[in-house]
Amino acid sequence: MRCAVFAVVGLVLTTAVAADELAEARGALEKAGIRASATGVVLAKEAELTKELAKAAGLKRNVLQTDKELKSAELQYEGMQRGMTQLRQQHIQLSAQLANINPNDIALNNKLVSAIKVVEGQLDLAKDQRTTLETQVKNSRARANEAREAYIELAISARGIADEIEAEYRSKGADADVKAALERFNKAAGKQFTLSPTAALTANLRRLKQLEETVLSDSIELRDEGKTMRVNVVVNGKYPEEMVLDSGASLISLPPAVAAKLGLRPTEKDPRIVLQLADGREIDGRLMKLASVRVGKFTVENVECAVLGEGAIAAEPLLGMSFLEHFKFEIDAAGRKLTMVKVAGTEGAVGKK
Repeated sequence: MRCAVFAVVGLVLTTAVAADELAEARGALEKAGIRASATGVVLAKEAELTKELAKAAGLKRNVLQTDKELKSAELQYEGMQRGMTQLRQQHIQLSAQLANINPNDIALNNKLVSAIKVVEGQLDLAKDQRTTLETQVKNSRARANEAREAYIELAISARGIADEIEAEYRSKGADADVKAALERFNKAAGKQFTLSPTAALTANLRRLKQLEETVLSDSIELRDEGKTMRVNVVVNGKYPEEMVLDSGASLISLPPAVAAKLGLRPTEKDPRIVLQLADGREIDGRLMKLASVRVGKFTVENVECAVLGEGAIAAEPLLGMSFLEHFKFEIDAAGRKLTMVKVAGTEGAVGKK
């Protein structure tokens, strides 16, 4: 009987020791960012990637919806413009008739004058409606840009997380302390687990690749304003700014008001430069650097820019070669799109119009 009691006590002590060893090994793994359970060991960061990718469907729907709203607003605006053109033509025709009628034909004169006033009233009303529609288009464009940028940011963020996970699997898989903790865990749990990318990670990487392909295949849209092409730019990771696309400009160029909005306040310590405008005029500026500049999917860090002097109040922000030179790029004016390709291992690339 006494031997049986000792055997039970010994079993309890052995079990307690094993539980302590299991808890200690699990704690060491968790401290290294590794979740250990009865089914396996996995980097905790994998859950972060799953959570990030779960946002993709909703963000894509938002992109499609805001694009649809923008197209609708633009169609309304274009319709208003056509209507105003027709009213102006009517005004010209009625004015010509009025100028050529018999001055003694009072009835026709009054009729034409009344008709002209009606057209003028319609034009005034149309101008007010056009202003409203211009605001709607501007707001719709801002929402569409915001939705698109959020979708692109997701792809960038998810890729960053995925790269970190793959790097951690390599580094921690070779880490002596992690190997020792995993060996203790396996011994205490009676398992043969190894630290390696899971099937779930492989599936998420496939999803991420598909997400990135939709971003890469999505052309960077330009807004055509006469002979000027404009593109959406994100400065320092948080400041969206529409800039004039100018491959003839050596630098990104910022008027003082825009620079101030971005937190750039040049001092005497910043090098003074003289820029030549397209019409031959020269303007003073200060050479500074932007922490990052992103167009579409592509980001460049530490980008030189020119902050223009206070006299350049009417100047517009330009996206110049200090950003574009990092890519092979093509500007399709007819298709209103900018195509950029990052060339691996090169600091700059040849651009063409």
